Amino acid sequence: MIAAETALLPGIVLPTLSTLLLVGFLAGQGTVNLWLAMAVVAAAAVFGDQLAYLEGRRLGRRIRSARWRRVESRIPRYGVVAVFAARFLAGARTLMPRVAGAAAVPYPRFLVVSMTAAVVWVVAALLVGKAGGSLIG
Repeated sequence: MIAAETALLPGIVLPTLSTLLLVGFLAGQGTVNLWLAMAVVAAAAVFGDQLAYLEGRRLGRRIRSARWRRVESRIPRYGVVAVFAARFLAGARTLMPRVAGAAAVPYPRFLVVSMTAAVVWVVAALLVGKAGGSLIG
């Protein structure tokens, strides 16, 4: 589900943050290994971003509209900050990798920022969920 949220446009409606909180909660209850969950979920988030970035690179010209161009024109100025911040905003998390790909953000830069944002997002959400699971359990 985590990879599908960004890799597939319909994934925009998937409850990924709720899923992360639930997995963290289960880790707090001792049902799920927290470290394994962090690794798997972070990898899934990064994988989904990479697929969406590649889609943006390949289809960018075909999917542009006036609004898309306006957002895309701001990427060179706010590029890595926008990619990082989008990870924490539902909807933007799905669209930003495509915009970055279409705007030709250099792939190595995108990869580093995408990985960093995914790890921070995953760890924070899982730890919040774990804290809730620990309080109840």
